[in-house]
Amino acid sequence: MPTYVCSVPADLLSPEQKRSVAQAITRAHSEATGAPQFFVQVVIEEGKFTDRFLGGQRATDHIWIRGDIRAGRSEEQRKKLMLQIVKEVGQIAGVAEDLIWVYLCNLAPADMIEYGHVLPAPGAEQAWFEGLPQALRDYLISLGTDAKSFAL
Repeated sequence: MPTYVCSVPADLLSPEQKRSVAQAITRAHSEATGAPQFFVQVVIEEGKFTDRFLGGQRATDHIWIRGDIRAGRSEEQRKKLMLQIVKEVGQIAGVAEDLIWVYLCNLAPADMIEYGHVLPAPGAEQAWFEGLPQALRDYLISLGTDAKSFAL
């Protein structure tokens, strides 16, 4: 957790741009919330078979990003996060910021399991991490977790 689903027009992004979008969202979430990067999942769905409409008119140029995140983040953290995502995704995709819509949905941490364990409340990640089996901690460290990316 969190999971960000990015719905983009077909063939808008190259594989490298997709990777850059995933890295930008991961970094933005970690910086805004202090959560480790290994929690961040990014799914990019290309709209080859999806028709989206705004006001009854087909919308072909928009990017929609829905983020399911752990509840407990301040309004200031959420605004900063959304604005950073819009800015960076716009730059990467070459799309005007007004064509990128972001929605954050808050879920209670106790309603989620990842890596086989119920997720911690925001701010309790370090204790949660230290309570994991060593093999899982080693795996999470291999995903790039260090003192800088685990800024709690």
